[in-house]
Amino acid sequence: IAAKAVKELLPESAEGDLSSLCLWADRVKFRYHWSSPLHYINTPDVCSYQYNRDCKDEDGEKGRCVAGAIYNYTTQLLSYNTAASSKSQYNLTEALLFVSHFMGDIHQPLHVGYASDKGGNTIEVHWYRRKANLHHIWDSSIIETAEADLYNSELEGMVDAIKKKISRYFGLFSTCLLQGVSDIFY
Repeated sequence: IAAKAVKELLPESAEGDLSSLCLWADRVKFRYHWSSPLHYINTPDVCSYQYNRDCKDEDGEKGRCVAGAIYNYTTQLLSYNTAASSKSQYNLTEALLFVSHFMGDIHQPLHVGYASDKGGNTIEVHWYRRKANLHHIWDSSIIETAEADLYNSELEGMVDAIKKKISRYFGLFSTCLLQGVSDIFY
């Protein structure tokens, strides 16, 4: 059911490939200014996260962080293929695109961190000969440098190598996971 819903919700321009639109939420946040706080969670300088304390925007509005956004857009998507969805107040295509992006954001170390460093945006570092903030280095420069230095600026080669490594390690991981599950239930 989920795969069918994704296929039906994706715009034709995606040609059935959800990953091709995962950056959409970054591209629209300058037009959808309200969405900027939905890309991250800022905690006080403590090593814990509390939804009620930390999931809010600069004005204190609760639920305005990446965890709140995932909850909100997932809830919207759950209305897909129900009697109410034909009269839905939600744009389910946008909900899908936001969720797919925010699931990546919530796993990025600089999108879930201390408020004091603003996701690494206030930490200046030198990357080779270039000075930039840590967030930019993490989001762009590391990947660009790897593409240039390790794959001769051939994006396809880099993507293929990553896919092979993920497949190989996921196979090992899933074997261990299944072994663990069988240990628990059998």
